[in-house]
Amino acid sequence: MICGCFPVWANPASSIQHREGGRALRYHLQMPDDQPNAAPSADAERLTAFHEAGHAVMAELCGRLLTEVEIVGDREHTGSVQSLAFSPDPEAEAEDVERQLKIILAGTVAEAMVSGRQGWDETSEDLATAVRLGMRLVDDCEDVLPLLEDIGADVERDLRRQWSAVEMLATELLRRKTLNGSEVRKLLADEFG
Repeated sequence: MICGCFPVWANPASSIQHREGGRALRYHLQMPDDQPNAAPSADAERLTAFHEAGHAVMAELCGRLLTEVEIVGDREHTGSVQSLAFSPDPEAEAEDVERQLKIILAGTVAEAMVSGRQGWDETSEDLATAVRLGMRLVDDCEDVLPLLEDIGADVERDLRRQWSAVEMLATELLRRKTLNGSEVRKLLADEFG
């Protein structure tokens, strides 16, 4: 479907929405198509919390200012992370794209680290967004998968180093459902030291 590129280290069912032309970016974990109105099970809610915590921790590590993290969801999504966009830096476009890819991949990687499940859902908007962004860094489709695998491995290493922060944030999300940016920064500052 998307250049035939499907990384093997991430978990299905996540999606990212990127609003072009606006300042806010929103990362979502999408509801399965077969149950758009179903309440998430406790296990699904736990995976959502880790997914969103992965996005949030990586966003903070990449210097993105978070405005909200939530696992409340709506008819289409089980959770989201909202942040302000990077100021474009033409001299550092590759680094900016790589940071964005890390944030996109972090939710799915964190979820896979918790669930032990591997593989992408080929309809994942996370994958579609990552492939589109990755194509800005490589010349052809065949090079996108190795790029995403390399960045995904970096993300996993970074999240393992900060795993206590991911766990703490996921636990807070399960308890409170929604955290504003200030609350997330305070919690992560305590964890990051």
